Amino acid sequence: MSIEWSDLLSESEATADFRAKGEGSAFCGLADLGLLRVSGVDAETFLQGQSTCDIASLGFDESGLGAFCNPKGRVIASFRVLRRVEGYYLFVPADLVEAIHKRLRMYVLRSKVSIENLTPHWGFIGLFRPGSGLLDGQGGDVLAVRVDQSSARILIAAPNETAKRLWEGLRSSSDYSLVSSGAWRLKEIEDGLPSETQVTSEEFLPQMLNLDILGGVSYRKGCYTGQEVVARTHFLGHLKRRMFRLRTISEHEPKPGDPLYQSGEADGQRVGQVVAAAPEAERSFQLLAVLPLDRAPDADLRLFRPDGPAAEFLTLPYTFDVP
Repeated sequence: MSIEWSDLLSESEATADFRAKGEGSAFCGLADLGLLRVSGVDAETFLQGQSTCDIASLGFDESGLGAFCNPKGRVIASFRVLRRVEGYYLFVPADLVEAIHKRLRMYVLRSKVSIENLTPHWGFIGLFRPGSGLLDGQGGDVLAVRVDQSSARILIAAPNETAKRLWEGLRSSSDYSLVSSGAWRLKEIEDGLPSETQVTSEEFLPQMLNLDILGGVSYRKGCYTGQEVVARTHFLGHLKRRMFRLRTISEHEPKPGDPLYQSGEADGQRVGQVVAAAPEAERSFQLLAVLPLDRAPDADLRLFRPDGPAAEFLTLPYTFDVP
């Protein structure tokens, strides 16, 4: 994230509400995103050989989910990709953008590909229930990514000056309420969308993060880094863990990487790990956590330690088989 954008967000006071307002339009600044642009005549072929998703199936101005894996099939970072005429834009976690940028450049070799880290020069805005006409006249350098089928949420990215102009327009509009970025993170959790940090990078297979259910894994395209492990897990049915949605009441906000335990187990071995967390009310938090399929959804789970705050299971907007 650019210093300019960071300063702008720090100067803006969002409402204390944890959720976006239930009616009307709202917006928030996003500080935890990074952006890479991959362009050149070999961009599609290059990304097809590095990502879990079928890049070639995307039409212009279409977006989708995917992940970059290490050779053992573990997710380094998941991403949302947008295809434009000028190339592919990859939205990745901010604290992993440099690592992904460096890793992708290692595989370029003789490919005619350019990989740019736009993060230091761009700003990011999340829109809830956006009205029409907001982006009229803004120019082609504004990226607008629909993150759900109903267009109830749109992710906006633009160069700093354009992003600042959009931000000020939203601030001065009576049609939009400014909410905290926690509202965006909470909706991501409610939609069952994973994200990684440096703490959880290379911890999970894509299927453990439900990326296969979300359309972020293709089993019919060619090889990519980590593909052998990912495909074997799918075709041999060896998946033992998946990502669940939980709620906990706690004095301390959960963080990615925090452990979950089975209450009453003497050995105190963790059974799961937090992937993402966001506040929904005072002392109430929603989580995404990877857990053993044979422990859910009836397990008596505790956060932080075996006698810590209880965690209850919530539904996801999609389903998967639980033994």
